[in-house]
Amino acid sequence: MTNKEIETLDLFIYRTSMWINPIDKNTITSFIHGFEAGTDKKSFTSLLKDYLESEHNINGSNQGWPNQVLLYAQKNELSWSNAFLELGITIISKLKTVANNELS
Repeated sequence: MTNKEIETLDLFIYRTSMWINPIDKNTITSFIHGFEAGTDKKSFTSLLKDYLESEHNINGSNQGWPNQVLLYAQKNELSWSNAFLELGITIISKLKTVANNELS
């Protein structure tokens, strides 16, 4: 993933209301799917799935990453949107680390 793509996702996470309305599971999921289709990269959702499986023992299913976020939200007593934003910050940080390591 390029630095520009990571920056775009970072802006989406921190300024979600500038990109979508309402801020909910459907619009966030649509944005992320569209973003990944447009960039032809599934780095964000792949890392998100892996992170939830390895760090939180929330396994993926045929319902995909949105359901993993739902399970995380329920486990942590968060709304789906707030759970996604919390997870998104973590995943963006991981993407930045990967990008910086590739530049070194």
